[in-house]
Amino acid sequence: MNQLVIRDKAQEYLFRFLGGLLLFAVGLQLFMHSPKRAVFWILVVVFILAAVVFFTLIFGAIINRLTADHGILTIRWNTKIFKKHLPIEQIAEITEDKRFIRIIMKDGRTIRLHVKLMDADKRKAARKFLKESTGL
Repeated sequence: MNQLVIRDKAQEYLFRFLGGLLLFAVGLQLFMHSPKRAVFWILVVVFILAAVVFFTLIFGAIINRLTADHGILTIRWNTKIFKKHLPIEQIAEITEDKRFIRIIMKDGRTIRLHVKLMDADKRKAARKFLKESTGL
């Protein structure tokens, strides 16, 4: 199994900072509001849940991951909601420009991976991984 994980450290730090800020807000809630009210407990629960979402980097959704295993290319990209599972033998062509890496399938479908905001070395690493794992 080949795998490439591309993380954006600046984005990770921002999300973890926001999670810490939300936990700090929970601490402020404890000192500023009365715990006898239902609104207090609703805000505490919502802030803690939001902090968990930020600390887990939206449950790993902002981490880009490419995996090639047993002839299947699995794509988990931060602009896609679900994982894409593509048979490697069905990939016809892989192209790249400044905004996207395009995976063109033999049946005419196109899968676009958004790379406009990535660093050049991460973009090259993704392209190199796709080239090596697909043989194109």
